[in-house]
Amino acid sequence: MMILDATDRALVAALQRDAQLRLEDLAKLVHMVPSSVHERLRRLTRDNVIRGWTIDIDASAFGLEVLAFIGVRSSKPCSTLLPAMESIPAIEEFHSVAGALGLMLKVRVANTSALLELVEQLRQIPGVDGTETSIVLKTQIDRPTALPADSVRQKARGRAS
Repeated sequence: MMILDATDRALVAALQRDAQLRLEDLAKLVHMVPSSVHERLRRLTRDNVIRGWTIDIDASAFGLEVLAFIGVRSSKPCSTLLPAMESIPAIEEFHSVAGALGLMLKVRVANTSALLELVEQLRQIPGVDGTETSIVLKTQIDRPTALPADSVRQKARGRAS
């Protein structure tokens, strides 16, 4: 596991708040020159700490009004279902989970009719034995991954030594 220092953590936290920050602004924040910040960001990306640079959109602006979670009961391993799931653009996330519903999907579609079509499509995939759907009425909190406090990280680092 890669150990992140306070500067790495400050850069990641700042970019989570605003990924459009210029190198100069990030450099001021961590008291470094922009070229050093650039090199750190390249290392964090190379080491998959930063997995990608994306934008957060309002899905309803594109006609995607329904967000839902679909639990899937399956008689096949997730790895065999992955290609079929990847081919469905409405699936934003695909998780293997513990419990009776071994898979959890986060999906976004235009309306409930489209959601019904999606569920029917899922049920046609060999190995999908059943589904349970929950429609999101309102998202109360939607934020980036919370970074652990430095003290928690220091304790973990101390145990690894």
